Amino acid sequence: MCGMEKRTFKKLGIAIFIYSLLVFSGGVMGFAMKKSMPSLMMGSLFGLSLLYLSVKVMTFHKWGLYTATLLILGLDAFFSYRLFLTKTLFPAGAMLLLTTAILLLIMLYLKKLEGVVKSRK
Repeated sequence: MCGMEKRTFKKLGIAIFIYSLLVFSGGVMGFAMKKSMPSLMMGSLFGLSLLYLSVKVMTFHKWGLYTATLLILGLDAFFSYRLFLTKTLFPAGAMLLLTTAILLLIMLYLKKLEGVVKSRK
């Protein structure tokens, strides 16, 4: 793995780490504001899972990046569904925007990684 790939994995890991903290804190906020136990459980489950995967991405494990991307895709589908049902900007709309942004960032960096790997061949 070259230096460019390592820097890209570090940047992606940091982005996933920040997103995981936001997901976790969103679950805690949902519980604090509405006493929503499912929000607390799912926010904790997804937030801590993404936190673990962000560490794996920062230590250059490709499977961690792919797994985190699948989890984030699932969250994107969930928040899209919630926005469709509630038609409220907060929390579903805000989390949908944030989740879509992190997905776009991951795709952008994956495209960059693909270019680096092809240029080495």
